[in-house]
Amino acid sequence: MLRTKLLKNTNHSNRILYSKPVIADSFRNLRMFERDKIAEQVRNDKFIIPRKFLVFFALLAVIFLFTSCVTEITQPTRQDNYFNVYQIFVGSFYDSDGDGIGDLRGITMKLDYIGEILGADAIWLTPINPSPTYHKYDVTDYTAIDPDFGTLQDFKDLIEAANERGIAVIKDLVVNHTSTEHPWFQNALEEIQYQKDFHYFNYYNFTHIRQPSHYPAGGGFYYEAVFWSGMPDLNWDNADVRREFEEIVKFWLDLGVAGFRLDAAKHIYENDHAANIAFWTWFAEMCRAVDPNVYLVAEVWDTDSVMVPYYLSGLESLMNFTFAGANGIITNSINRQNGNDLAFNIERYDTIIRRHNENAINAVFISNHDMDRSAEYFGGDEEKMKLAVAIQLLIPGNSFIYYGEEIGMTGRGRDENKRAPMVWSLTDQTGQTNPPQNATYVPVMSEGVAEQLAREDSLLNYYRAILEIKNRHPAIARGIPTRLPTTPINRFIGAYMVTHGETSLIIVHNLSPQPQTAIFPDTGTAADVTFLEGISALSGADSTGFNWDYEILSIEMPGYGTAILSINANQE
Repeated sequence: MLRTKLLKNTNHSNRILYSKPVIADSFRNLRMFERDKIAEQVRNDKFIIPRKFLVFFALLAVIFLFTSCVTEITQPTRQDNYFNVYQIFVGSFYDSDGDGIGDLRGITMKLDYIGEILGADAIWLTPINPSPTYHKYDVTDYTAIDPDFGTLQDFKDLIEAANERGIAVIKDLVVNHTSTEHPWFQNALEEIQYQKDFHYFNYYNFTHIRQPSHYPAGGGFYYEAVFWSGMPDLNWDNADVRREFEEIVKFWLDLGVAGFRLDAAKHIYENDHAANIAFWTWFAEMCRAVDPNVYLVAEVWDTDSVMVPYYLSGLESLMNFTFAGANGIITNSINRQNGNDLAFNIERYDTIIRRHNENAINAVFISNHDMDRSAEYFGGDEEKMKLAVAIQLLIPGNSFIYYGEEIGMTGRGRDENKRAPMVWSLTDQTGQTNPPQNATYVPVMSEGVAEQLAREDSLLNYYRAILEIKNRHPAIARGIPTRLPTTPINRFIGAYMVTHGETSLIIVHNLSPQPQTAIFPDTGTAADVTFLEGISALSGADSTGFNWDYEILSIEMPGYGTAILSINANQE
């Protein structure tokens, strides 16, 4: 059936007719039907994955499963998708060839630092595809490597070296938009200019009406670009766009990536969250048709009320912005010395995401490439920064560590300042990168990685110690948290129990710099609770500052202390 093509408008209303007849696009009808259906389910706080929607696209994914000629790289078998993730802004990390730009070979050279020394078991690479900008979030080729960062062989070598060390590689995938220099967009402009074909024209959202976030394309047309004029938004109602990304996803999964961090996930259909949830439902199923174990973590930078329903899509993780940043729950709890509220929010957040997706994995971070660095939140107070590390890394779920956070790098203001060169050493400049071109601030550090490794009580060594604790007790990441109130209430104490299978652990934080005693209600299991280990962020404090009294179920905590206890003496 032929009909007049409807060109997508931001608010899905007042669509502008373009007179060229095209084959009716079944995706639009499906999407509009599923959007309304999901919107009703979200309002009712329940969600049933639309089977016909998934089956249709699963069949397409199966077709393309056999079309790629990419050589597959065997991945090591992993238990599940729980990770300690180290986020790398590639151009600022480590330079292997002396051009001042971090690259893939540089990351390969530092895998032992990331895994063996720090204790992370996954890396998230910010975009590595060809792009005209330093940040690479405007892609010109989805199946190539930007020459600044190396070659496709360098990427394969990185995957192989990471696999040997048990480190998973998560690739940043930009699906909302491309670069204006992408051949798809250039072909679309040519089609407008010469009034021919109109194939790539339908890859994007063109309209005859100028409206916010739309820019002139010539021929009386405007294109949607929510972020800036150099990033035109893709038209995900178009079947060809979906097929392109099926091939792209398979390309990278066949190369050995463990999963994708999905950029700008709430902008696929601007201001239409139900349509976005339907889209990500399809996308997740499409990815799992290629690799059933793929890990997907999406960026929905918004309030809980907007972000949490995206778990209905079947995505395993959404970046937890509620706990992150200068005004997030972690920072506020520390600055207000309110452990009671911290424990309440840890349980509350985990409960609501699991209610939307029983397989949800919390994605906890404190800073990333778009935010001021956490050293800025605490005025450079290393003891508070250490406490923040203990809190963040011991919240159940996946922990995300932005490169340089482990040595207290600073950075604020414009984005380039938050993506400054990693400081490896104050004396040895091997591998040192240059700052992004428009950076107005480069941190002046009193120590780099080498110096902090040599100082026993450094922030870096505290990161290592907390990650060792977390890695020793798998239930911390995988457990379900339940707040443990103190009797009487001690606002400085944040305590919660995590339960995973037959293992139950108690995690206790003291958010006061002064010693505190936490007394817990007697549940009849006091004699079965064992003190496992403790650590304090205060200089000179150690585990001798902890005193567990099993008879009255109380623990004396040093200032800024963190304790791990086991119930029924099951220490895994």
